[in-house]
Parts: sequence; structure tokens; C-alpha cells
Amino acid sequence: MKTLITIVIVIVAAFILIPQWLFTVDETELAMVTRFGEPKRQITNPGLNTKTPFVESVTKFDKRLLRYDASPADLLTRDKKTLHIDAYARYRIVDSLKFFQTVSNEAGARRRVGDLVDSALREEIAKDNQVDIIKTEREVIMQRVLVASASKAREFGIEIVDVRTKRIDFLSTVQANIFARMQAERSRKAKAFRAEGEEEAAKIRAQVDKEKTIILANANKTANILRGEGEARAIEIYASAIALDQEFYLFQRSLQAYKLFLNEGTTLVLDSDNDLFKFLEHAGPLGIDHESK
Repeated sequence: MKTLITIVIVIVAAFILIPQWLFTVDETELAMVTRFGEPKRQITNPGLNTKTPFVESVTKFDKRLLRYDASPADLLTRDKKTLHIDAYARYRIVDSLKFFQTVSNEAGARRRVGDLVDSALREEIAKDNQVDIIKTEREVIMQRVLVASASKAREFGIEIVDVRTKRIDFLSTVQANIFARMQAERSRKAKAFRAEGEEEAAKIRAQVDKEKTIILANANKTANILRGEGEARAIEIYASAIALDQEFYLFQRSLQAYKLFLNEGTTLVLDSDNDLFKFLEHAGPLGIDHESK
């Protein structure tokens, strides 16, 4: 019975003493061993470590990249204009001893990094004009902010590795006026482009109409020439045909007239000496005796 009690006591003591004696440090952590609140040693390598039970304690810090998001702020430029700026910083803890002695924990680190970045950002923004910051100087300014804030952050065991802006913009009250001016400018340019287009279109239409008129005039001219030549040739052929046998031509034309006028049921009242009766009263040029017919 006493042996069992002894074993139980040993097991309970082990559960109590081992956590007070051994501790582990992860690859993503830094550790600071303190004795009654005073730092004694820092541990930078991962693995199993020991400490004095009930006397020493361990504080761990994340050594990965951490992020600080600054509150959006309205900052004055050199030309006394205001910009709305939203920035952030990336930092890591590199010296756990300095870090513990100066800022104690990550909440204190965020406040310290925020103060350094905000101060440097205000100072650098005040050195440039608004238009330069918007157009060309943004990256240069953020690099200067990084250099200025990183040099001071080393005093706290912190390395600031990057400072960037999420947004640099005009104030909302100014944006409306800027957008209105931009719209007016774009509208003016659009109207100018449309006017130029309409002018060019009018020139093209005028040129096309001119070419169309010339083409039609030339076509009509050619058609009239060809028509005149054709009519002249036809008249020449008719004249040649008539000259060969005028009596036959008159006879043929008379037959055509008879066919046109002397339809069934048609009555004509004419003088007996009318030219229409010429080939009805006498033999025609072909020697046909109409009376005998």
C-alpha cells in the first residue's frame, strides 16, 4: 500500500515539476527566460530547453513577419493640400532581449511600429507636393519612410522590412470636384473628336459624291455617244435599204399601216385619193394585181 502511494506521489510530482523544468521552443518562436521578471537569457533556436522550476518563467515571441495596419489619416503636403492615406508595415522581432526590455509584448510592438511609421509618413508627405505624390513620388516616399522608421525600430529589437500604401487619394470633398473637372475635360475631348470625325466624314461624303457625279456624267456621256452612234448607224442602214428599193419600202410601210388600221370591225372614212389606197387600187411594186385579187 505504501509503495502504491509513493508511486502516485512520484507521478503527480512529475506532472507538476516537468512542465516547470522543461519547455520547448518552436521554429516560429523566440523565447526569453526571466527570473522574477528580470531577463536572464534569450533562446533563438528551436528545441527542448530547461529552466529553474518555480523561479524562472518563459515568454515567447513570434519571429515570423508581422503586420501593422495604420489607421487611414489625412496628411498635409508641402503645398498645403490634404491627402487621404492608408498605409501598412511588415516587421519582425529580431532581438528578443531588446524587445522584452522596451515593448514587452506584441501589442506594445504594434503601437511602437505604428508611432514610427505614422511619424515618418507625416514627415515625408510634408516634403512633396500633392500632384507629385499622386503621380510619381509614391514609391520614393514609401522607401524614405521605410528607411527612417526601420533605423529607429532597431532600438526596440524590431526590423521593419516593408512599408506600403493601400491607398493614397484626395479627400471626399475634393474628389467630387476633381471628378466633375475630369468629366468635363473628357466631354470636351469627346466633342472635339466627334466634330473632327463629322468633318472628316463630310469631306469623305463630298469626295464620294463628287466622284459619283463625275462617274455618272462620264457614263451618260459615253451612253449618249454610243446611242448617237447607234442611231446614226441605224439611220444609215435604213437609208441604204430605202435607197436600194424605195417602192418596196413604201409597200412594206403601207402593209404595216393596213395591219394597224384595218382590224376587224374598223371603219375608216377617207378620200379616194388617200395614200392608204395606193396599193389597194393598183398593182404593187411586186407586180400583184389587187383588182384581180
